[in-house]
Amino acid sequence: MSITHLRRAHNRRHHVAGAIVEHLTAFESDLGRALASGSRLIGFLPDARTQADVSAVVGQEAISHFVTSLGLISDAMAQVVDGHHSLDRTRQFFGIPLEAGGDKDTIPSLRGEARAKEGGSLQPAVVDGRPLNVDRMA
Repeated sequence: MSITHLRRAHNRRHHVAGAIVEHLTAFESDLGRALASGSRLIGFLPDARTQADVSAVVGQEAISHFVTSLGLISDAMAQVVDGHHSLDRTRQFFGIPLEAGGDKDTIPSLRGEARAKEGGSLQPAVVDGRPLNVDRMA
């Protein structure tokens, strides 16, 4: 393969990564809005019963269904996070810079270390100005 062909393939992948990020961001936002609006609905229903001066039995089955649906939305959000991580591994495999997609901030690993932006050396992760101690989180 020629350098020109490799460069075009790299640029195409970079462009596609940007489009994936746009779609992923919209999907994550949509799930977040669904969770928020469902929560507001569930929170409103008991007050609606009181305002309508009806028994607490009225609509309880519907509330149960809505609560179950929020659990499913939460599960979907967890799956999206897993998909996000999978896409990040793909990004790394193809050598696409982080600016092409994903979070812009350095995220500490679970081991309490973060890769420095320059030089690639490992540095202790810092949260709120203090070193992150993962052992205390367990």
